[in-house]
Amino acid sequence: MHKLRFLVVDDAGFIRDLIKRTLRSHFTQCHIDEAVHGKKAQSMLNKGTYDLVLCDWEMPEMSGLEVLQWLRARETEQEKPNSPFMMVTSRGDKSHVIKAVESGVSDYIGKPFSSEQLLKKVFKLLMVNHRELIRAILKGSATMNSTSSGTGNDSASVLTATPLVQKTVLQPRSDGASASLLTAGSPSSKLVAKADQPKSRSALRALGKVTLRSPKGQWQGILRDISLTDITVSIDFSDSPSPAVLEQVVIDIATKNRPDEVARINTFTTAVQLQEKSLDCHTAQISIHVVDDDPVKLEILSHYVAQVR
Repeated sequence: MHKLRFLVVDDAGFIRDLIKRTLRSHFTQCHIDEAVHGKKAQSMLNKGTYDLVLCDWEMPEMSGLEVLQWLRARETEQEKPNSPFMMVTSRGDKSHVIKAVESGVSDYIGKPFSSEQLLKKVFKLLMVNHRELIRAILKGSATMNSTSSGTGNDSASVLTATPLVQKTVLQPRSDGASASLLTAGSPSSKLVAKADQPKSRSALRALGKVTLRSPKGQWQGILRDISLTDITVSIDFSDSPSPAVLEQVVIDIATKNRPDEVARINTFTTAVQLQEKSLDCHTAQISIHVVDDDPVKLEILSHYVAQVR
């Protein structure tokens, strides 16, 4: 059986880990390489070929779009077919999608995304060159679902509707160790100081409005506290379910003096607390931890923190 080779390119370790876990959940014998920026990805692509490249857009050294354009030019020069290339990014506006399509992207997924959403696109791209392998994997998934639930399933339903990954609910550690492990040794950790830690709940106040996005939906929130590593936001989840603990969340932030420069910062949820002890409550206070190491985003974040604190 062919051993699939993946290249995961993202400067945020949290995103790389999420993608790797998702891939290994169905491709147990696959080989996964990873790169922290475009230059490293370019070097690895020069050394070998991959069945699928999953690449972030905004990265230091070399952007994902530049990697894609370089790869397509190289393939044209060597008269090779285009290798599958998926752009994985928080830049989902129409103009950026058009740029990616014009540059030869195979598919596009916006952050934040769920494992199910990512797998559907991965299967779709791999079906082109590995149809029999993917059919076998999907057939195995359908068989397991049928055995466990007592209902039938097929490849089409797995691709379009049936969740492929069971979500595991984890309880966060009260000492915050889970969050610190994800950023240990990263550029973000160098920006942390005791003075940057969020204030107590009693001192929380309205600092402005922000947008939160997760695979479940989007919320306009009230910013309650912010540092270079941790952010607290109040949201109304009447229309979309509240994010869960350890769920991937993107927060959009722009400074007052540079409103057109929006930093789409990758985070994950560390705590969710209802504003009222009632089954009818649909407002919550969300605590999120920054796991983005993009220097441009962190610069915007630092300016924003300086403005509101």
